[in-house]
Amino acid sequence: MKFFRILRLCFATLAGTLATRAEIPPVPLASNARNPLVWDAMEKKQELPGMTNLALFTFWVKNNSTSNAVIGWVEAECDCTVVEANKVFPWSIAPGAGGPLDIRVNIRGRFGDFVKTVTVHTSHGPQVLTVSMKIPLTPAPSNVSVRQKDLMAAKVDRQAVFRGSCAACHAAPTVGLTGAALFTKACAICHQAEPRAEMVPDLAALKHPTDADHWRRWITSGKAGSVMPAFAHSEGGILNTNQIESLVEYVMKQFPSVDSTTFKQPPLTANELNASSSSRLPENRSDRSSSKSE
Repeated sequence: MKFFRILRLCFATLAGTLATRAEIPPVPLASNARNPLVWDAMEKKQELPGMTNLALFTFWVKNNSTSNAVIGWVEAECDCTVVEANKVFPWSIAPGAGGPLDIRVNIRGRFGDFVKTVTVHTSHGPQVLTVSMKIPLTPAPSNVSVRQKDLMAAKVDRQAVFRGSCAACHAAPTVGLTGAALFTKACAICHQAEPRAEMVPDLAALKHPTDADHWRRWITSGKAGSVMPAFAHSEGGILNTNQIESLVEYVMKQFPSVDSTTFKQPPLTANELNASSSSRLPENRSDRSSSKSE
């Protein structure tokens, strides 16, 4: 009899405990709002020119906490999306530190709205980055080369060299480089190309003086109405201040300024000489007839 009383008491206690737990709401897991890893954006969008094969996005992350935070691994939605980081995973990020996370999306043959996600698994829970692309349906003529396609895109938008299929050659290889190595990847690819595009100047044959301010202005902001892009991050480019200053120092040494007082104009061509003589001929005839009348 005593055994059954103890058994009933145990059941009553258990039932009361379960009822009490049912009234207590579950404790939520750490959300992204509490994650110390803060991104410059959780979603980035691009409107790409036609005939684009590759889209490049760069997300910047920073650890806002007072202790290390870790990105264990990243998971792309599909094989067409590749994630690159300047560190090997797991990536331990010190307090106040951070860096870029590059996402490349193969959009060959795609058109319309195209959205992909990348899940970043961190020590404080997962975070989801989204990339959105708008791709027009503009089939390329069969007789247009890849380089011509890229030039066509650059003429429409000079910053296009840092996006789409152009980014694989013009943006990605410049990460972390300075000085001569950066010039080779960011500048020589156009200015010393063989053959060099007609609208791209030969830096070794400039016909005007240059100085540090000139080079800094051109590299930072580019030139509107041309295919020269703005390279500074603040202008939608791919280079930070240290990289730009290293380029300025390099090109100052590599391409000395022309002295405007001693620079000689090239000799006139035969056509220019003929045009010059023709323009003076009536005046000479007039002079001769007036002298005869005298």
